[in-house]
Amino acid sequence: MIDAHVHLITMEMLEDAVKRFEKHYPGSDKKIRKSGHRIFDDESMKYLSGTNLKEKADDWLKVMDENGIEKAVFLPISQRPEQMRDFMANSPERLYGYVYINDPASPDAPDVLKSGVNEYGLCGLKLYPSIQLFHAYDKKLFALYEEAQGLGVPITFHYGITHAPMADYRYTNPLDLQLPLRLFPKLNFIIAHFGAGFFREVCLLGYHTKNLYLDTSGTNNWTEYTPENWKLKEIFKRSIEIYSPQRIVFGTDTVLRPDTGYRTSIMKEQINVVESLGISSEERDLIFGGNAKRLYFTSSAG
Repeated sequence: MIDAHVHLITMEMLEDAVKRFEKHYPGSDKKIRKSGHRIFDDESMKYLSGTNLKEKADDWLKVMDENGIEKAVFLPISQRPEQMRDFMANSPERLYGYVYINDPASPDAPDVLKSGVNEYGLCGLKLYPSIQLFHAYDKKLFALYEEAQGLGVPITFHYGITHAPMADYRYTNPLDLQLPLRLFPKLNFIIAHFGAGFFREVCLLGYHTKNLYLDTSGTNNWTEYTPENWKLKEIFKRSIEIYSPQRIVFGTDTVLRPDTGYRTSIMKEQINVVESLGISSEERDLIFGGNAKRLYFTSSAG
């Protein structure tokens, strides 16, 4: 199994995030820290500040072994490629990392991506429109998409609801991707968390779209805040019907914390749901690892 959506978070990354928010919303520093404390309690902060990258890697490898996870793909929350590189170096055959660009609309963003892939060995790009404050169809992003397409690395977008403090929901509709999907047909886009509340829009994007994938990560408790309140089984069923098992990618959205560890319950729930759908074992294997291998560890996702 490959967990294609987990997180490496360091104290430096958290401080970077606070500074970025403060830049966008002057005077918000205290509010951001207070809101963030509800996500990262004292024990979590102690763990983040008290462990180095090797210790974090050792902790990850331990829980991966315990849960049968062969490889994991780590998404950072700030532009710290050197930390991703040093973390992955502890087990380069099992730990993989993404590029994060603090300002993806900046003129140097394509160069940051190219450096992250070629110099730091990273395998994808994470974009978060509601906290990076951009629309995916903005022409300022097109050079970045062109670079990603040339490098052969996918881009994962977080759309929908989020715990992130100060997120601006004006930028959180996945329909923003409709134009880039058509203009960059050889670039593989991934929407995390089934769109996190925008599942209808995600389904609509499946029309005439061959380069869009969905990732399954997280509790998917966003369903509780939608009119339909669909069960996870129905979400998986419709996703597979529209996108096929070839474009669904497993993830848990795990952030290692002293009180939770690896999100084993999420993994088990998703395995049980997929097995209840009656798809073939080959299709099941694609969802839980095969598609990720094709996206990250081969030259083309086809």
